[in-house]
Amino acid sequence: MSNQTRQCQPVLFDPQEAISLGNLFKDLYMSYQGFSNYCLQPENARQQALLEVQMYYFVAHEINLYLDTHPHDEKMIQLYEQYIQKAKQSQNAFEKKYGPLEVQNTQNKIPFEWIQGPWPWEYQKD
Repeated sequence: MSNQTRQCQPVLFDPQEAISLGNLFKDLYMSYQGFSNYCLQPENARQQALLEVQMYYFVAHEINLYLDTHPHDEKMIQLYEQYIQKAKQSQNAFEKKYGPLEVQNTQNKIPFEWIQGPWPWEYQKD
């Protein structure tokens, strides 16, 4: 058995905790001088849907960084694929209901709907 197949699997936070802490990996997380993290609390369905998109892309990105240094970790590669799929699904669901998050996902070119409000960070009741 090679060293590549015997490596220890990292211990991960769940996605909601990971995005709140800014770190997916439990063994790498350290709080900053006793400060606690802000708990993300969506106020409506639109904010919840956007947070879900951000959360899944964040987790996938964290795993991607891990795979840069551990390219043979098959379990993490599979986990990466799962989170990329979840991220894409949540983004598609968001865009279907609330509009595009990225300019290349706009359907209508005239008028250019990308500039039609609201922007993702603008306050919305829903």
